[in-house]
Amino acid sequence: MTIQTLSPIFGHAYEKTVADSIARWHRLKGEEVFFLTGTDEHGKKIQNAAEQAGMKPKAFVDMQVKSFKELVENWSISNDNFIRTTDPMHEKMCQELFQRVLDKGDIYLGEYEGLYCTNCEAFYLEKDLLNGLCPVHKKPLEKIKEESYFFRMSKYQEQWLEFIERNPEFILPVRRKQEIVNRVKEGLRDLSVSRTTFKWGIPLKNNSRHVIYVWFDALLNYFSGIDFPSKKFEKFWPADIHVIGKDILWFHAVIWPAMLFSLGIQAPKKIFVHGFINTSTGEKLSKSSGNVIDPIKLAEDYGVDSVRYYLLREIPLSEDGEFSEKGLITRHNTELANELGNLLHRTLTLIEKNFQGKIPAGKTDENLAKKLKLQKIGQHFDGLEVHLALSEIFSFVGACNKYLNEKEPWKLSGKELENVLYSVSDSLRVISILLSPVMPSASDRMNRQLGVKAGTLKECSFNLLKAGAKIGKKEILFKKFELKEESGFRAERVEVKIAPRLEKLGLKAIGAKIFNICVKKKHEGLEKEKRKAVEEADLDSREEQKVIQGYLDLYDALGVKRDKHAVKNLIEIARKSGKLPTINTVVDSYNLVSLKKGLVVGAHDLDNISGKVRVETAEGNELYVPLGENKKAKVDAGEYIFRDDKVVLCRLDVKQGEHTKITKETKNVFLYVQGNKSTPQKYLEDAMEEILGKIEKYCS
Repeated sequence: MTIQTLSPIFGHAYEKTVADSIARWHRLKGEEVFFLTGTDEHGKKIQNAAEQAGMKPKAFVDMQVKSFKELVENWSISNDNFIRTTDPMHEKMCQELFQRVLDKGDIYLGEYEGLYCTNCEAFYLEKDLLNGLCPVHKKPLEKIKEESYFFRMSKYQEQWLEFIERNPEFILPVRRKQEIVNRVKEGLRDLSVSRTTFKWGIPLKNNSRHVIYVWFDALLNYFSGIDFPSKKFEKFWPADIHVIGKDILWFHAVIWPAMLFSLGIQAPKKIFVHGFINTSTGEKLSKSSGNVIDPIKLAEDYGVDSVRYYLLREIPLSEDGEFSEKGLITRHNTELANELGNLLHRTLTLIEKNFQGKIPAGKTDENLAKKLKLQKIGQHFDGLEVHLALSEIFSFVGACNKYLNEKEPWKLSGKELENVLYSVSDSLRVISILLSPVMPSASDRMNRQLGVKAGTLKECSFNLLKAGAKIGKKEILFKKFELKEESGFRAERVEVKIAPRLEKLGLKAIGAKIFNICVKKKHEGLEKEKRKAVEEADLDSREEQKVIQGYLDLYDALGVKRDKHAVKNLIEIARKSGKLPTINTVVDSYNLVSLKKGLVVGAHDLDNISGKVRVETAEGNELYVPLGENKKAKVDAGEYIFRDDKVVLCRLDVKQGEHTKITKETKNVFLYVQGNKSTPQKYLEDAMEEILGKIEKYCS
């Protein structure tokens, strides 16, 4: 099996961990694996960075590579080779393969003019820009005009489409495929594959004024990393899987196969696209955005096994995910320390006490053994669903803890005691094997304490633990970390993604996450503000405001029932009772602004939300539990819904779900202000700032 990744920031650590878990799993299955990673070291971006550092490019990359290699070592990455694109053998191979494509007539000399992003090392068309900026780095592009050699990529458009038709799982997850297919169908353009405006690159054999375009150079590392041409290359190519980030999918899924078509060499079998790691507020972790986590320091602070486990357990490999130290500590303390570490320590302590530190002569309880869903775990690993595999493994860890608690071996003796302790220690041996692709160091420490050698998948059957074997020295597998309580009110703005059709109809929403609040039943200062707001409001004419009518117009455009929306509801309550309701200080704060501004506002308990909040049109098969009820209700087709990764949070603008309601136990809040075609963006922004100010004032 061949696994390849090329890319130290936190994202690099994550990518290498993803690839490493895949490599280790296949080795566990008894397969021969070649795992390649390395560094791409040419291009204008590198040259500029070296100049800013006052260094020559080669000295600059030599310094940078040290940190990449330190990352690989510190994060227990089991790569078989580390390729550098400045390696002489790589540069020589690139020149020869470029010349081969040139001699074939698939490369020609011309002139290129276009918009170039140095960070991406890529040209962009006007239609691809985002508000005139690079769609990835959100920075202005540079207009470049220069002589260039071009690769006849357009020649391979139909061959590429036929290839994708024959290999439907070439791009994984498959949902990524269609966007690439659509882009190719728009027409493949010939690719500029040389540069003359800078010198830090591999010079062409036939024209030393030109250096090879960094992506033509970088992609060929997959060959030089396995000694092309050689028997090793023939053995491990085509690669079984490339592991990449979604921002470089085009280069790997389109440019790379087209290059290989020209060279007459097979394409890799799969391109697997992992997601990005974001902050807890949903912002992408990257150097360009200024959101940086030092992966080496993180591993030193919490242990690399815990960080690896958290990332692979928390985030599906194909999805974006959010990182938080609180989440890391929580999983470490509850699952690794309490469940796994405590199970190992209790078991070994009882073996020491009752059997002089030797594995008892017992037999694994069949009822416990049946709790291990080995086939399902294997399917999840093979399907690149590592988070689900870990869920199954820890389900078995939980079953072992329950077994130990129910059997109460501290009250047993004789054969019954032998069987119970053998059952759990044999199960721990199997657990150690299954966790080794994710937590290799912890697995090794478990093995030493159990007195066994590292096992393979074939040894994940029971009753293989040798009776009478001496256990190793006991140690705490995972020490607990103190979860530091955050203090002080904090609010951060977040994006609420709206489906294109709804956005076209004028639906708007801006969001914020609010942390560290204290929800009270009421606050006298807020009560005074509420009374004043009702007194000053012209409730009879308020319903006629364009902003308020805009919500009903939106219902009409969607073809759904014209129901009372949240603002109209508030107005009616205020008109009948002469005051706004008193619910709690969060809800009362936004109701106050909702009445004044005529805007719909929603708030949810942030800790009960899974993933990002988005607005979609309901298909009619969604269910949710309405506020104040305990039975699920159906959502009507055509309504717009606010939802997270698991459930519907709110129907339309008022029918909130029960499980995310704000209560006195709520510590963190997700807040959104909802608008329509009659609400200017600044109007929404001002309302949001006013609500945040009141929540800070009355809930800090």
